[in-house]
Amino acid sequence: MRIQKLIIAFVVLGLNLSSCSKNEDADIIEILPEYPMKTLMEDGAMELVNTKVNSPNTHEIGYRFKSFKNGEITALGIRVPDNGSYRVTVWNVDTQEILGTAYVTSTSGLLSFEDIDPINIESGTEYFVGINTNDYYIFNDSGNDIFPVESNNILVLGYSAQFGANQVLPGNLVTTAYLGMVDVKFVPNN
Repeated sequence: MRIQKLIIAFVVLGLNLSSCSKNEDADIIEILPEYPMKTLMEDGAMELVNTKVNSPNTHEIGYRFKSFKNGEITALGIRVPDNGSYRVTVWNVDTQEILGTAYVTSTSGLLSFEDIDPINIESGTEYFVGINTNDYYIFNDSGNDIFPVESNNILVLGYSAQFGANQVLPGNLVTTAYLGMVDVKFVPNN
C-alpha cells in the first residue's frame, strides 16, 4: 500500500512538472510606448505663454531628438488650438531624408495621434519631427534653457522652425522656447 501511494505521488508530481512550460515560467516584460513631448509637458518642463490661431505665418515647427535605444515610431501626434488636418513629418537630420509623413486631424486643444507604418529609429541618430501649421502654442521657461532634456529613452535636443508651407527640414536649434506641440509614439526595443 505504501509503495502504491509513493508511485501515485511520483506520477502526480511528474504530471505537474511536465505540464509547466518555459513560457509560463518566464517573466513577461511589457514594453510601454513613450510620448516624449507629452511627458515633458505633463512634468512641467515648460510653461504655456501664448496661443496663436490663424497666424499670418505658416511654419514647419517641431523638435530634434535622439534615442538611447533602438526602436520604432508607430504614431504621430499633434495638439493645436484649432480644428483641422495638419501635415506631420519625421526626418533623419544627418541625411535630411523624410522617413514618414502623415496628416493628423486635430480636435481643438486635444492631443490627437494617427497610427503610421513603423519608422525604425537607431540609437544615437538625430531625428526631427515637425508639424506644418499657422496654429500653435508658445512655451518657454522664463528665458531659461529648456533643452536638451531627457524624456525616458529620448533626448530632446531643441526646437526648430522654418517659415513656409513647404516640407523643409528646419535648421537653427533653439533651446529656450518651444512652439507647436507635435509628438511621436516611440516603442523602444528591450
